[in-house]
Amino acid sequence: MKPMAGTLLRRWMPALACLALAVGASSVLTRLMSLHMLVQIPLLVLSGVFAEMAFARSCNKPATNAAAPAVGMRRGWSWNEYGLPGLIFASLLGAVWMVPKALDDALVDWRMAAFKYAGLPVCGWILSASLRKAPLVIKIFFLGNFCWMSAIVGLLYMDQPTRLCNAYLQDDQLWAGRGLVALAVGLPLAWVFFKFDTVWKWLKR
Repeated sequence: MKPMAGTLLRRWMPALACLALAVGASSVLTRLMSLHMLVQIPLLVLSGVFAEMAFARSCNKPATNAAAPAVGMRRGWSWNEYGLPGLIFASLLGAVWMVPKALDDALVDWRMAAFKYAGLPVCGWILSASLRKAPLVIKIFFLGNFCWMSAIVGLLYMDQPTRLCNAYLQDDQLWAGRGLVALAVGLPLAWVFFKFDTVWKWLKR
């Protein structure tokens, strides 16, 4: 039992670490707009991504009744054909947290804060499951759409002469905009680097 418990802990450790850091250091991570948007929110999403990956590995491990949970999981996600509904949901939620009003409300309204801390891990879970089901062309489309949206919002933050967030200074708004533009450039480069073989095979078809 101890080796099994250690294996489960190792699988779930990345998710728990991201969630603990995002929640435990919230007072620091919400002090600046750039940290709030570009560190805490991604950490909450990653906690859901890593949790779904750990759950999927647990369900797919060989066992006498391993087929039962796998079948149940496929039935439960039958609505998520090609990952499209899940990716649309994740894109919409990502757009919500690029709106300055959402960041302001998350600091002063407990309902919006609860939505952030509960909804973003769920978003990460759905995102991870949807990416597993989606064909490469759909992944490329949604990645491009998210990066385009991130770049546009970042440029708007940088060009805006007035503060958009009541809780944050204009200088930090500028840094948040720069971070979003950097994310729009770096995310596809990182994805192509890690998925180069898959992308190359798809282009050669």
